[in-house]
Amino acid sequence: MAVTENKRSVSLAQPSAHTQPANPSPAKHRSPKPRSPKPQAKRTTLPASLRPVITKRGRTTIRRYEGGRSFHRFEEAKGKAIDYIEFFTSDGYHNIDIAFDDKTAVHFVIEPSFTLDTEYADWKTGNWRLLKRWPLIPSASGIRRK
Repeated sequence: MAVTENKRSVSLAQPSAHTQPANPSPAKHRSPKPRSPKPQAKRTTLPASLRPVITKRGRTTIRRYEGGRSFHRFEEAKGKAIDYIEFFTSDGYHNIDIAFDDKTAVHFVIEPSFTLDTEYADWKTGNWRLLKRWPLIPSASGIRRK
């Protein structure tokens, strides 16, 4: 009987069943022990100094941290187009007005003895980049810092 041979070339990427040895050596195969799963990253809790106490007042969120730091977020202004921002100072009376195109405004009254340090920044890349810095504005009773 004649043996019929295939004229196509054999792919070397996947050897055919007849080219593998009958008894493969153990060095070419994985160890019979099952793999242990990769350890998960442990979740750690933040220290108390980094955990804020969060208070909601309407749409305003206040985050208070240890050491007297607090952040006030005024969500009422979110998404509104600004018409102008105005800062007014006089003996004993200081305020900041942020007026919006829809004829609403946020009005901040500031107690005496302060210095206003104003900066305009870009956050488009996710990193703070200073675009403009204005001169310091001291209160009438405040001491000018350098």
